[in-house]
Amino acid sequence: MNKRIAIFVMALVVSISSAGAQSKAWEILREIVLVPGVSGHEGPAADYVQKMLPAGLKTERDAMHNVWFTVGSGKPHILFVAHVDELGWTVDRITPEGRLKVKPGGGILPQTVEARPVLVHTKRGPVAGIVAPRPGYDERRPNAEEPEPPFTAESFDVYLGVGTEAEARALGVAEGDSLTAKKTITDFAPGLMATRAVDDRAGCAALLDAALRLKPDAVKGKTVTFAWDVQEETGLFGAAELAKILKPDYVFAIDTFVSTDSPLESKRLAFLPVGKGAVLRAVDSSNVTPKTEIRKVLALAEKRKIPVQVGNSRGGNDGSVFLTGGAVDIPLSWPGSYAHSLIEKIDRRDLEALTDLILAIVAEWK
Repeated sequence: MNKRIAIFVMALVVSISSAGAQSKAWEILREIVLVPGVSGHEGPAADYVQKMLPAGLKTERDAMHNVWFTVGSGKPHILFVAHVDELGWTVDRITPEGRLKVKPGGGILPQTVEARPVLVHTKRGPVAGIVAPRPGYDERRPNAEEPEPPFTAESFDVYLGVGTEAEARALGVAEGDSLTAKKTITDFAPGLMATRAVDDRAGCAALLDAALRLKPDAVKGKTVTFAWDVQEETGLFGAAELAKILKPDYVFAIDTFVSTDSPLESKRLAFLPVGKGAVLRAVDSSNVTPKTEIRKVLALAEKRKIPVQVGNSRGGNDGSVFLTGGAVDIPLSWPGSYAHSLIEKIDRRDLEALTDLILAIVAEWK
C-alpha cells in the first residue's frame, strides 16, 4: 500500500468511527431492551427512563407510568412520544400441575416462542420457564387430512420445572405476573443487531439520547415535550391519557417502521432498506401525514445531511390520538425487520440518524 492510499484509508476509518460519536442511542438501546415492561407492567422501564434523564430536567410521571418533561415556552408546542411497553403475557392461572396459563399482552407471534425460554417477572425476581412444545410441533404436515389447530397465547403451557401448584407458588409466581421471552442480543456485525423489544425501545433510546444532548436553555420561541408512554401495544392507552393534558400543535410519534426488508416478504408495500437512514411514515393505518410537513422534514434533513427515507406501512402510532386535539401527526421511525418476533433487526446508523433528526426538529421547527 503506498503512502497516499494509506493516509486516505486512515482518514476514512477516523471519519467512520467519529460519525455519531456524540450519540449514546446505541448503548442505551442495548440496555433498555433488556428491561422488562410488558403492557400494563411498565414500571421498571419507566424507572430506567427517569434514571437516565438529566438531573436538571423537571420530569413528570403519572399513575400509569407515563413519563415526560417540557422545556421552552410559546408556540408551536412540539411533542415527541415513544412507548416503553413491550409485547408479552400475564399469568392468568396456575394449574394443579404447576404450569402457567397466560393472557396476551399485545400481538407477539405465538409460533415464534413455542419451545422457547421465558421469564416470569415476580415480586421476588425473575423465574425461568419454557413454553412447552406441542407433540410433533417440529414436524411438517403438508399432507395432513385435518388442519392443525391454531396456536395462541391461550394454548400456552408454561413449564417451570415443578410438578404442583404449591411448588410454582413457592417460587413466587402469582396470577397477574408478567412474562417476557428470554432476550438474547445477536450481533450480526458491528452496528447491526437483532433482539426482542426493539419495538419500541429503539424509539425510547433515540428520545433519551436526544434528551441527553438537548440544551434546554437553547429552546427559544417554542414549547418542546418529550414523552415516554405506556400500553401502546394494547390500544394506545398511555397516549390517550397524555392527550387529556397535553395539547401539542405537532406530535412526532417515534416508533418502528415495519419494513418488508427480509427475503420472503413482498416488496410492494413497506419496503425500506435497513441501514439507509431514519424513516418518515407518510401513511399508516391511523394517519396520513400532510405533504407540506413531509417536505418540511425532508428539507430540514437535507440541510443537515441526515439520511431519511419516506414510506407507507400498516399499523398505527401514538400520535394519532392527539389529532382530535388539533395536532398534526408526523410519525418518525427507523426501518425494522421481523417485527413482533424474537429477532427484530436494527441498524445503528438508522437509530443515530433518527436521533439527529429529532434534535434538528427541536432546533429549527417553526
